[in-house]
Amino acid sequence: MNEPESTPLSLITDAVSSIPEPVRKPLCIALKDLLSGLVSVPAAKLKQYAQGIEDVTAARTKITNAIVASMADEVSNDPEVMQAASEIYLPTTVRKLKNRLGVAKRAVEHVAKADVDTNGEGCAAPDDDWMNCFSRFAEDASSERLQDLFGRILAGEVLRPGAFGLATLRILSELDQTLANDFTQAWSKSVGNAVDYSHEWSKGDEFSRWKRLSEAGLMAPDTTTQYLPPFKPLINGSSLWSPTNVDGVGLLVYFQEKSSSSWKHIDFTRAGRELGSILPKPDYENNIREVALRLPKQGLTQIDFFRNGQHPEVIWKPSS
Repeated sequence: MNEPESTPLSLITDAVSSIPEPVRKPLCIALKDLLSGLVSVPAAKLKQYAQGIEDVTAARTKITNAIVASMADEVSNDPEVMQAASEIYLPTTVRKLKNRLGVAKRAVEHVAKADVDTNGEGCAAPDDDWMNCFSRFAEDASSERLQDLFGRILAGEVLRPGAFGLATLRILSELDQTLANDFTQAWSKSVGNAVDYSHEWSKGDEFSRWKRLSEAGLMAPDTTTQYLPPFKPLINGSSLWSPTNVDGVGLLVYFQEKSSSSWKHIDFTRAGRELGSILPKPDYENNIREVALRLPKQGLTQIDFFRNGQHPEVIWKPSS
């Protein structure tokens, strides 16, 4: 006997069944909204519907023939039913539903891979306004890249309610490949919520990249400067400052009272930070070490690099 052919809907239902029930419940609510109720169709019907979605030409031919036959035979006196049937299988409708299925499949995959509490602590289905907006954008996500990104966002919103704002959904829907590459390059240099304002950002390609990302709403249009905190000598007459700290790694800067050091950086916007959260993590350790090398050193006595749970590493001291 031949094994039944997998379809997008059957793959989704199989994957959902392996997710712990407390997490599965809010995820299924979100999927039901995204797929307009298709996930509640009886299992015996899943292959039938999915096949129509997978083969647009065949679906159009079948339904068109049925409509023509019905009209010719005058077996249907309900024009609303016939109109609904024809609209369901219009190419645009089929395409949008297929895109939603692609997003749903990837959302389930990302939830299944996530390290989540089996009790579903903190998980919740997105609210109606958020899901309505998300669904409109997801149905136009025709590329695998966009479907994967929207799938990551839906998974993240279920696991961490409020993690993604509506502005992020809009920006993601408008993200072309060039801008996506720009953001990936910028995010790879992140030290958490910002990038160090090194000389490369002030001219040439990096300056142009920054301005494009700023116009898209992903990076701030201007630099920000973080200054030293009030001087309070704690160790050998020096005060302490931690300009950056992310994922348990950061810098500890020792400075004297007359120090004029500061840290200039470019912030990511909220949408930029939210979008960055679904990308691979940057090499924070290397990026933070680069910050230390470029900090103005006047009045500094030492810079340590630290990791949570380990002794700080001295990475700079003034030469004797």
